[in-house]
Amino acid sequence: MAETPPRRQLFVALPGGVRQRFLSGMITHDLVKRGIDFDGAYAVTRAIRGRIGDREEVTTSELKDLIEEELEKVYGDDLPPTLRHPPQPTPEVSVIYRSQVQPFSRGLLARSIGAGGVSLDRAYSLISQLESDLRRDGVARLPSNEIVRRVAELLERMESKETARRYRVMRRVRNLSRPLILYIGGATGTGKSTLALELAPLLGIHRVSSTDIIRQVMRMVFTPSILPALHSSSFEAADPRELDPSGSYANSPRDPEFAQRLIDTFEEQATRVCVGVRAVVERAVAENTSMLVEGTHVLPDRMPFRDLEGLAYQVPLFLTTLNEETHRRRFLERARNSNRMAEHYLENFDSIRFLHDHLVQQIEAYEQPLLDTSAREPTDGGALRIVTGILERQAPFLASGDPTEKPSTSPVLLVIIDGLADRPARILGNRTPLEAAITPTFDRLAREGQSGFADVGGPGGLADTATGTLALFGQSPLSLDRGPAEAIGAGLELGTEDVALRGNFATLDEEGAVLDRRAGRIRDGVDELASAIDELVLPGQLGTKITMRAKPAGEHRLAIVLSGEGLSPAIRGSDPGEGVIPGSVLTPRAVDLADESAIYTANALDLFEKDARRILAAHPINSDRADRGLARANAIITRGAGRLHRLLGLEERGVPFSFTCIGRDRVVLGLATMLGAETISTEGMTGNLDTDLAAKFTAAEKALAGDGLVALHIKGADIAAHDGHPDIKAQFLEKVDLALADMLESYDGPLRVAIATDHATVSETGRHAADPVPVLLWGHGVAADSVEHFSERAVREGALQRFPLQQLLGKLFQLS
Repeated sequence: MAETPPRRQLFVALPGGVRQRFLSGMITHDLVKRGIDFDGAYAVTRAIRGRIGDREEVTTSELKDLIEEELEKVYGDDLPPTLRHPPQPTPEVSVIYRSQVQPFSRGLLARSIGAGGVSLDRAYSLISQLESDLRRDGVARLPSNEIVRRVAELLERMESKETARRYRVMRRVRNLSRPLILYIGGATGTGKSTLALELAPLLGIHRVSSTDIIRQVMRMVFTPSILPALHSSSFEAADPRELDPSGSYANSPRDPEFAQRLIDTFEEQATRVCVGVRAVVERAVAENTSMLVEGTHVLPDRMPFRDLEGLAYQVPLFLTTLNEETHRRRFLERARNSNRMAEHYLENFDSIRFLHDHLVQQIEAYEQPLLDTSAREPTDGGALRIVTGILERQAPFLASGDPTEKPSTSPVLLVIIDGLADRPARILGNRTPLEAAITPTFDRLAREGQSGFADVGGPGGLADTATGTLALFGQSPLSLDRGPAEAIGAGLELGTEDVALRGNFATLDEEGAVLDRRAGRIRDGVDELASAIDELVLPGQLGTKITMRAKPAGEHRLAIVLSGEGLSPAIRGSDPGEGVIPGSVLTPRAVDLADESAIYTANALDLFEKDARRILAAHPINSDRADRGLARANAIITRGAGRLHRLLGLEERGVPFSFTCIGRDRVVLGLATMLGAETISTEGMTGNLDTDLAAKFTAAEKALAGDGLVALHIKGADIAAHDGHPDIKAQFLEKVDLALADMLESYDGPLRVAIATDHATVSETGRHAADPVPVLLWGHGVAADSVEHFSERAVREGALQRFPLQQLLGKLFQLS
């Protein structure tokens, strides 16, 4: 019998000229999703494959027609519309938590909302509103902290500020700098185990321990002859026949003698088990890991452990079931729902109930929080309200969304050394500028503080000043384009429909080639040059009026804003980039050549740039520069188009303080302004190597008196690296080190300092790199690690390890 030749591979032609392999399973899966059973779907798929035969290619439209024809053969006139035209599925919302993509969980979110006092039904209604808002905004994937922000705003709008505040506390519990130890106590049958399993995931606790398990382990170590109290149930008294051979006793807690033996036996057992609880809690504290301990042996006079205060956040919670019939019924339910026998509990129910009432008296005597579990509705909402209330008193910053709640802590100085990170340079003996520089202050802070290294835009993400500064200010590096940040820093007001770009004064030759992207780093006369092209109204052939704004943004940089109707930020500017100089200036263009609004906007920008060249070429300042042999600023080149977007407030990043930003870089100042900062800048605070470092640190010292966050931006190291001078970069870092030392010597009071950067700039290439950047934290409440020097390589052994740069503020304000 001849072998059947293999079937030729079939490809599907997709729009845009893309081809992919034909997979029968994909069609079967699609039909099953439409509602057809698997066998029927498989039969339809086989029929379609048979009709295609040995063809090499089929289009998607042909496949759709074939599917419809085969379905009509099967169903005839009874073909349901949903099978003919299946509804487009609503994309599932996913959440990014700790760099992992996870499904959006309505259940977990509903219960966490319940911490604010919202009923479960109402919580689900609010979540439906949230999902509707996400669909409206076209959001299919978002970070977990963005969900927290959206939910808090929704609660504040739909419920109350108090509800939103409690929700913020609950969500921020996951990011505590010290471990959370939650103790859940109460008599047998009050619901401790069930509540523990519900609370742990909501609070981000992954370690749960039962005192029954601890007792069982201790039983394996200590025999009944050594510790007899361990070898009975918590609700059983010591055998009275061993205490009274005559047997003349009443085996009931109604008998005072038996009741006292019952209490004594229980408390002795709990005391022994408490030793084991202490051991596991100490281990959790040493590992900085949150933990939940639940069990009957959690006593109100023993836990929390007083001497562990300051090392962990300890929260006790005790359960009671005041309704006796409800309490009894739970043991019957245990028998029905599990393999645990109810008879033993029911036989000893009087003893269990007696110990229940005894515990309640003790709990009230020690004024510990008590939650009644008699009601049928879920108790996790009430428990969360108690837990968050206690935590809020211990750590007020958890509720920092409420401006009336401000923690008392040290002021923080964030020293941003622009372009600090580098790679080894041959001229420096294969050391980086930071390694080659003599920086005794940086090294001292490294020895006394904690170091690590951070990714600016995620591992491998190339950053610039805008993206790096966004991350340093606790924002996503992708939350705002460079153009809007530059415009705000330059003092331009932006509307939501305006398009802003970053621009440079540049030097073009007679043929239109770019000779110098920075026009010799021009400083003098930039105000006059920018004024000459500011508020240009573009020619009427565009169809609508578009106004162009231009403002200086420091040295050769300027900000450009297009205002008018029908504009789009989806454009690329004219800047050819650092690596193609000399080369022709680019023509502004749309990212998508089918996007009419983007094409319209690019044409408008092109007209503006051509008009600007005409005006700048004839400007007296450029004539004077030419006479002096200086590069003329006879053109502008643009990049970084974008629209204004709202940034997340610093209070939502755990920084509920005043904020001051010192420097001269317009992007940095612009981003700080958007976050509500007071900005300080003087003529001497240049964005270059000649900046007045003493003036900057003096201003920082004065601003720190406000008990807030002070960001001090220093640009010179980046300039030296871009110009290809690693030796000058090292010398500049030494000057920064000395200026910081002078400020620290004169500063009086508690202080926390962070030294960080926005990105790496490689001196031997003059370009930015995607390398992780060094970070240093020092000061009040920061314990020392083993790092001896502050450099790109040394910090890799630091306690902070590797983390996203946008988490820096959280680390700064949670270390205590």
